[in-house]
Amino acid sequence: MEKQYSIRPYQRFWNTTGQPYTFLLPALIVFVFVVLSPVIMSLILSFYKFTGFDANIFKEFTGFDNFRILFKDRYFWISFKNTFYFVAASITVQIALSLILAITIFFGRFKNSVLIRTVIFFPAVLAPVSISLAWRRILEQDGLLNQILRIDFSWLASPALAIWVVIFVSIWQWTGYNLVIFYAGLQTVDRTILEAADVDGASWWGKITKIVIPTLTPTIILNIILNLIGSFRVFDIVYVLTRGGPVHQSEVFTTIMYYYSFSANGPNKMGVGSSIAFIMFAIMIVFGFIRIRLMRRGEI
Repeated sequence: MEKQYSIRPYQRFWNTTGQPYTFLLPALIVFVFVVLSPVIMSLILSFYKFTGFDANIFKEFTGFDNFRILFKDRYFWISFKNTFYFVAASITVQIALSLILAITIFFGRFKNSVLIRTVIFFPAVLAPVSISLAWRRILEQDGLLNQILRIDFSWLASPALAIWVVIFVSIWQWTGYNLVIFYAGLQTVDRTILEAADVDGASWWGKITKIVIPTLTPTIILNIILNLIGSFRVFDIVYVLTRGGPVHQSEVFTTIMYYYSFSANGPNKMGVGSSIAFIMFAIMIVFGFIRIRLMRRGEI
């Protein structure tokens, strides 16, 4: 008769609960100090008047005054509008362009398709600051673009055009990133279904709209969510190209937050800047929950 071994309660607890959490502990510590603590600190600061120079951070409680200051500031609403433009362009133009390129390269059977994908993807590998510095030189009044067009125009100094130029540079850099994700999604398209559609006399447009796009729906949703989050977080491209100018006309959430909190010519109101950070965090949380919900439903 085989000998029965009993597991003591504390051993069962260690195997089922204690051991997994022990392995997670280093990551949890980093998360608490690097992510959670700044978020909590930002939330607390949004209810206090703090310039960044006071020894006592929590000297003057202001309630919702920082939010009232923010909502009365027209520059904040300009940044809100520009952030909306960034998000809209990211989930429409950028995704549409990368999807068209991915489908064209995948079904075009180009001889050098790998090279084409590499060239389009290459800007996404480079640092946004480097990209922005190069484009700023190209777009200057004596830059390459004006020399080619034989005009004298300051693209980044135009209040009406500055934000659209920044959006163009962002789309130029990140289209390749979306293309690679779409190209990976195209690998899941069933070739036998496409061949059957050819036998039935389906048009090229019919195959794309009835077979390819429905297959890519999870990938499209994933790209939309990634672009939404990325668009809300954009800072480096805007700051290097225009610094939010001219006259704050190209400000986005992140740059107006920097202006309020750290800029040398700003108002030094870190409480107001923290209010913007908290608004951004709340929006990100919403998008994060949407993504988790879709993942659990198996849609992405």
